[in-house]
Formats: sequence, structure tokens, C-alpha cells
Amino acid sequence: MVATRARARAHATLLTTRGWQQVTAQRLPKIGDIADLQRLPIRSTYDRLGGAVSLFHRIRPGGYDLAFTTRDGLLDIELDEERHFNRYRAVTPRYHLASRTALDTGLPRPQRTPRTPAAAGWGTGQRWTNPSAARFFGLPSQPGDFTSVGAPRLRQRAFYDGVKDALNDRQLAGVSVYDTIPDGTHARNLLRRPDSTTSRDIQDLVSSRVHHA
Repeated sequence: MVATRARARAHATLLTTRGWQQVTAQRLPKIGDIADLQRLPIRSTYDRLGGAVSLFHRIRPGGYDLAFTTRDGLLDIELDEERHFNRYRAVTPRYHLASRTALDTGLPRPQRTPRTPAAAGWGTGQRWTNPSAARFFGLPSQPGDFTSVGAPRLRQRAFYDGVKDALNDRQLAGVSVYDTIPDGTHARNLLRRPDSTTSRDIQDLVSSRVHHA
């Protein structure tokens, strides 16, 4: 969470340097309050991920990572970090272009096989499961074991990302830490050491990822 907040702050700093005005990102509605037409694909994703049927309408994902007022109106931004790219994310019906690239190149190796020792930080503690994730997506398998339920927290994360992609009537930009600017520098390195000289590159990257959800 510390790294996430730090990256979001760095991202905001670089974009406001380019004249975008940061605003508070709105909290997303409860699943039960979403219009039926939008809720159908969300429910389908939930079922595919093994979500508990009786709890579906109680879900309320958090908001987007950042929001800005631009010349084209309100823009929500989702910063997809390393743990967003997991095998469960691949089953959601819609995901960012940035995610498609990272799913091919950025998955940690323990997620590519049914059972393998977990890489440091991926198959342990809150990153593998927590009480909320287990309640919605089932009791976890042993860390590193994807043959059964696997990692409830990664399932939950993939589902929340899918919901954010599926909601319409908004401009959304999905930016990945695996994205690069023209000189080949990864976004995660830029966000670790924000430099005003790269603010234009970051803005161009975000603008290239905008789609109307």
C-alpha cells in the first residue's frame, strides 16, 4: 500500500505539472446499485472467478486510483501494478490494452504453472488471501498452489479490476507499471524517481490509454 500511494502521488505530480487539475476520485457504487445491463457481464465474471452467489450484491469496489479534469472532461486513471497481472485477470472479459501487454510479459513466474513455490512477496500473507477475499472467493489453497481455489486475494483483485473496466459513461485510462516511454524507461522507474523532464512523456502515455468505458 505504501508503494501504491507513493506511485499515485508521483503520477499526480507529473500530470499536474502538465496543467491537469487533480480532483477526488469518486467511490464506485455497490454492485446492487449498478444498472442491470452493466451488471450482467460483471456477474458473469464473478461467477467465472468462483465468487459466492449469496454475497454478490454486497460487493462495493473501491474507487479509481486518480482522477483529473482535462480539456476533454473528467478522466479516471487506474494504475495497474505488479499484482494486478495474474492468471485470474486474464478471464475478465474486458481489460486495458496495457494489461494485455503485461499479461504476456509481466506475470511473475509462479503464476504460470498450476503448482510451484511462490516468489517472494506473491504467495504469502495478505497478498495471497485475507478474510474478505476468502469470504467472497473461497478458502485459499496453500501458498503457491493454483490447482484449486488458489489465491482468493488475487481473484478478488482481478474481479475489482474487471468491474472498473466494465462501468460505462466515463473516460478511463489504464496505465501499467510495465509501460514504457519512448526512451524505453519503465513507468515504475519513473514513478519511483519522478522527474519533471518526463512529465510530457507520462501525459502522452496516459492519453494513449484513454478509452470511453
